[in-house]
Amino acid sequence: MTLIELMVVLVTGVALSSIISHFVPAIPISLFQIAIGVLLATWGQINVEVDSHWFMMLFVAPILFNDSWRFPKRELWELRAPILGNAILLVLVTTIVGGYAIHFLIPQLPLAVSLALAAVLSPTDPVAVQAIAKRVKLPENLLHVVTGESLVNDATGLVSFNTAVKAAVAGTFVLGDALLNFAWMTVMGALVGIFLGSGMIILRNWVSRSGLADVVFYTIFTLLMPFIIFWVAEGIHASGLIAVVTGGIAAKILSDRKSSLLSAEATIVSVHSWEVVVYVLNGLIFVLLGITLPNALHNILKNTEIANWQAFLYGLLVWLIVFVLRVLWAYAIQWGQHWHHKETVASLRSAIVSGLTGVRGAVTMAAVLTVPTVTDAGKAFVGRDLVIFIAAVVVVLSLVMASIMLPVVTKQVTQHDFTQPESAMAAEESESPVRADLSEKRARLWIIRVGIQRLRDLQTEENRRIIHELISRRQKSARTLRHSLHDDQDQSDYAAEKEIELQELALEAQRNRLQQLLVEESISPITYSLQAKRLDQFEADLGSDRDLAGFVRFKWYYRRLRANFRIWLSDQESEVVHEESGLAVREMAKAAIKALSDFVGAQVGDTVTHRILRQTAYNLIVVYRYQIEKTKHVPSFEQQEQDDKTRMELELKTLSAERDMVQELYDQKRISRQTSINLRQYINYAETRALVGRNEE
Repeated sequence: MTLIELMVVLVTGVALSSIISHFVPAIPISLFQIAIGVLLATWGQINVEVDSHWFMMLFVAPILFNDSWRFPKRELWELRAPILGNAILLVLVTTIVGGYAIHFLIPQLPLAVSLALAAVLSPTDPVAVQAIAKRVKLPENLLHVVTGESLVNDATGLVSFNTAVKAAVAGTFVLGDALLNFAWMTVMGALVGIFLGSGMIILRNWVSRSGLADVVFYTIFTLLMPFIIFWVAEGIHASGLIAVVTGGIAAKILSDRKSSLLSAEATIVSVHSWEVVVYVLNGLIFVLLGITLPNALHNILKNTEIANWQAFLYGLLVWLIVFVLRVLWAYAIQWGQHWHHKETVASLRSAIVSGLTGVRGAVTMAAVLTVPTVTDAGKAFVGRDLVIFIAAVVVVLSLVMASIMLPVVTKQVTQHDFTQPESAMAAEESESPVRADLSEKRARLWIIRVGIQRLRDLQTEENRRIIHELISRRQKSARTLRHSLHDDQDQSDYAAEKEIELQELALEAQRNRLQQLLVEESISPITYSLQAKRLDQFEADLGSDRDLAGFVRFKWYYRRLRANFRIWLSDQESEVVHEESGLAVREMAKAAIKALSDFVGAQVGDTVTHRILRQTAYNLIVVYRYQIEKTKHVPSFEQQEQDDKTRMELELKTLSAERDMVQELYDQKRISRQTSINLRQYINYAETRALVGRNEE
C-alpha cells in the first residue's frame, strides 16, 4: 500500500470513528479509533513501522503547539505550581518510585528497563480526557491542570525514558551524565522555542505591515511553525517537544499584542484550519496506536516463558502502581494546601478523579516501540517484548477505567480541589451566581422560534415564496433540536406528538389525492410510482424504528435511481414526467393543507394545548406552501439573482432579531455567559454563510 493510499485509509478510519461516536457518546472516541486501527491491522493486514522522530514531529508537535497556543495564559500562570509539580516532580517520582516498584514486581526486568517503563508511562494524554470531561463535567481547574501538565510532561517523561534506555543499552548508568543531558535538552529546548516562536511572529507581523500577507499566507505560516521549531530544536539535540510548547506560548503572547495587524478573516480561517488539522491528527494517533498493537502484542502472547494471564496481570498491576502514585501525589498536595489554608479540605474523591484523568496515550506507545532490540554488547534487549505489552495494556486500561469510573466518581465534586490557585481559593464570591434555567439546545430552539416570527412579520406578497423557504429551514432545525432533547417538558412532548399525528393526517390526504390523479389520468403510472415511493419514504422517517427507516430509505433511493434511469432514456418522456411531478406535488400539497386546516378548524377552544396544536399545524402548512411555490415556475437567471438578494436581506434581518434575543436572554439570566457566546458564534457563522461570496458594487 502506497503512502497516499495509507493516508486515505487512516483518515477514513478517523471519519468513521466520528460517526460511531455520535451514536455512542458514552464511550470515548479514542477507544473507537483504537478498535478501528486493530481491525485495519488484523483484517486489512496494514502494518506501519512507527519511527519516534517523525511521529513526534508530524503528530505530537502540532498538537502540543496548538494546545500551548490556545491555553489560557492567566490560568497557566495562576496554576503554575500544580502544573509544573505534576509535569516535572510527579514524572520524576513516578519514574523513580514506579521503576523500583516495577522491578520488585517483575524481577526479570532489569532496573534500568523498569525505570524506562515507568518513565514512558508517566506522561498523560489529555485528548481522551477532554472527550470524557464533556460528559462528566470535570472541574474546570482540574482540566486546566491536566492540559497544562501535558504540555510539559511529554517532554519530561520522554527525556527520562531516553536516559533510562541509553543506560540499559550501554549497560552503565552515570547519574551526572543523565542530569547534564536532561538539563541540556530542557533548557535549550525552552530557549529555542522562545527564540523561534517570537522570531517567527515578528517576521509575520513585518510581512503584514508591508501589505504582503493574506489569509492563505497567514494560515500556512501558522501551520508550519511547530514543524520548524521542532526540527531546529532536535537538530541541536534539544527537546523538540519543550521547544514547541514554549514557542507556542511565546508566539501567542506576541500575536495577541499585535492582533490589530491581522484581519478578522485571517484569524477565523486560521483558527478553524487548526481545529480541523488537530482533530484529524488526534484521530490518526489513536488509529495508528490500534494498528501497532497487534504486532506489538504478538511476540509476548507467543512467548512460552510467560503465561498470557501473567502478562495481563503485570499490565494491570503496573497501571495500578502508576494510578496509586498519582492519587497519593494529589492527596498529599491537598493536605499541603490544607496546612497553609485551613478553609480548604482535603478530598480523597478529588484525588481519585485526578488519578483517573492521568490517562496514557499514543505518545507512550510511540516511544516504547523505539526500544532497540539489541544492546551495545550485541545481546538481546532484556524484556523488550514484555515492556511493549505492559505499556499497551496500561494505555488501553487507563482509557477504559477513565471512561467507566469518572462518571461514577464525579457525581459529587468538591468545590475546592487541589488544582485551585491560592488567589481563587481566598476570593470567595459574596453572592451565589444566578442559575441559568435554559440549556444551550433549548435556547437555540427559543431563538429559532423568534427568527420564524420575525420572518412572518416580514412577509409580503412579493417575498412569500422565499419567506416560506426560510421558515421551512428553521422549522427543520427546530424539529431536529426537539428530537435531540430527551428531557422535553410536557408541552414539548405534546407538540412533538401532535406534529406526528398531523403529519400522518396530511400524508393520508396526499395519498388519496395522488390516487385520484392517477384515476383521472392526470399523471402517468411512472409519476404515480415515483411520488408514491416519496410518500413511503416520508412515512418511514415518521416511524420510531430508525433501522427500518434507514432500510426503507435505501430501497427508495435504489428504486428512484432505477426509475430516473428509465425516464432519462427518453427526453420527451422525461419532460412529461417532470411536468406531471410538479402537478402532483402541488395537488398533494393543497390536499394536505386542506386536511390540516379542516382538522384545526374542528378544534374548539383557546387553551394552551389548542394553541400548540394550531401553531404546529401552521408550521406544517408553511412547508406545504413552500412546496407549491417551488413548483409553480422556474425562475430566470435575473430572477434568481433578485431572489438571492432578497433571501440575503431577509436572512440578515432575521439573524439580527435572533442576536437581540440572545442578549435579552442573557440579561434576564436565563442563559449562562458561555451559552450566550456559543449562540452568538452560531449566529455569526450563519451570517457569514449568508454573506459569503457577496461582492456587490
